[in-house]
Amino acid sequence: MKKLLLISFSLLLLPFWGFANEDKKFEFIEQLEARGSIDSVINSDDRSEDHLKLLMKIYEYSKHKAERNTQDQLQVIKALSNYEKEILNSTSPKKGFFDLHTNIYLIALIVALILTYVYFKSQKRKTGILLDQMKKDLEKTKKQLSDFNEKIKQEVDEKTKSVNEELEKRKNMDIELKKALKKAEDANYVKSAFLSNMSHEIRTPLNGIIGFSELLLTELSLMENKELYDYANGIRESGDRLLSLLNNIIDISRMEANDMEIQLKACAVNEIIEKTSKLFKFKANEKGIKLNVKFNDIPKAIGDDQSITRVLTYIIDNAIKYTEKGFINVISEFDIESGMICISIKDTGIGIDETYLNHIFEAFRQESLGYSRNYQGAGLGLPLSKRLLDLMNGEILVESKKGGGTTVQIKLRADTNDMELEAVIQEPGTQKGKKEATEKINIFIVEDDRMNRLVLNKMLNKIGNNSLAVDGEETLEIIEKAHKQGLIFDIMLFDINLPAPWDGIILMNEVKEKWPEYKFVPFIAQTAYAMAGDKERLLEAGFDDYIPKPVNKNALINSIYRQLEMTKKNKH
Repeated sequence: MKKLLLISFSLLLLPFWGFANEDKKFEFIEQLEARGSIDSVINSDDRSEDHLKLLMKIYEYSKHKAERNTQDQLQVIKALSNYEKEILNSTSPKKGFFDLHTNIYLIALIVALILTYVYFKSQKRKTGILLDQMKKDLEKTKKQLSDFNEKIKQEVDEKTKSVNEELEKRKNMDIELKKALKKAEDANYVKSAFLSNMSHEIRTPLNGIIGFSELLLTELSLMENKELYDYANGIRESGDRLLSLLNNIIDISRMEANDMEIQLKACAVNEIIEKTSKLFKFKANEKGIKLNVKFNDIPKAIGDDQSITRVLTYIIDNAIKYTEKGFINVISEFDIESGMICISIKDTGIGIDETYLNHIFEAFRQESLGYSRNYQGAGLGLPLSKRLLDLMNGEILVESKKGGGTTVQIKLRADTNDMELEAVIQEPGTQKGKKEATEKINIFIVEDDRMNRLVLNKMLNKIGNNSLAVDGEETLEIIEKAHKQGLIFDIMLFDINLPAPWDGIILMNEVKEKWPEYKFVPFIAQTAYAMAGDKERLLEAGFDDYIPKPVNKNALINSIYRQLEMTKKNKH
């Protein structure tokens, strides 16, 4: 189709090609005209065929030339007027060159138009087919996309449904667990309340059994009936054991029901240790075990007398029960830095397996279970001891190794108001790595707590001449008096929490404002504020250093010497 269009357009160009070559056939006539011979040819009487052809060419030349110049055409026509009819008659069967080319041009134009129409019709049909195909592909793509979206939607709906079902299931499980927990708590409370309420009813007949066994023992001993005496003694021991178990169960239940009350007061721990250990002397001797008790000078402890006695009873009884040979040491000590009284009970018994140490404070739990237990007991001694110590703000620590014995440490808070505490605190030793100063430092201590004041004084009396104040007013009075005597203290050791309206920061600023000399004296904060940010806050407020409570002696002395050295360098 494209080739046909090219041919048709070529035909359209043929007439123009003919016009382009038309001037060449008039070259001879132009030469005649140049020589002025045309008129002689026209006026000649020669009527031969060649002469007529020549006249025809002259006529065509005149017409051709007339197209270029209208005036020349009129002259030529006038010159040929006598021959026009003859010439025209002789040439009537022939058509002019321009008419032939015009017809060819028209034919070519028609053919080109037809071919162009056919071509564009064909292209339109192909374009229509292509558009139809594209529409079909588009519809197919839309359908595939719709199917894909539907599939995704179904999968999302299924997944959402599955997740919702799982959430609903877990929600129901959570509700069921809460219900079960509530039932368990209610049951535990009812159980504890029941045991607590039944205590009196159980103790009454048990008291009768134990009481009558004691009477039988007295009578049978007088009768010197050894066999019956042993029977009665067995009844009493069983009664005592049953009573001890009952007391433990009742106490555990009362604690779980939050019905356990203790009375915290100052207790003489050494006296409690002595009375309790005497009860187990005979039992230890029966097993051939040496029960050693060592008393150190300790202050009174804050606790409950009966609870401390029971804790010691449980721990010493366990030590004797699980020790077949060797010794048991009971030692009392006081830790100045922590302010805690420590009672250590160490035995050479069978020890505890490391895997069981994490479970020793669980009630009714023993290392050996089942029918093959070597030692009897309900497993309530250590759990009950821990709960009683928790109520007294104390601690219990257990260290043991299988076959290597057990050490139990009972820790109780010391009574800060105990007058015997001053005699308990030992003289601090010389600081390691630093020679004792030849001249003592003038240290001013502000501390409202009597025990802490006493401890700080004992810690620093080797290196300093200590002046102590309880509150802000007393501080200002002492400094004023010393200032009049020309004394400026070398170190100011201030507590932060002081009786109103003072605190350590306010008091420090007041001292620096009233006596400018103290702007160059180191101020050290010693305080129980030991949370994150407290140190930065106090240093930003103007203190030169910070010591948290409980105060470490070496850290305090190091801080004092470090601040004095820095002050000395700044002066120079």
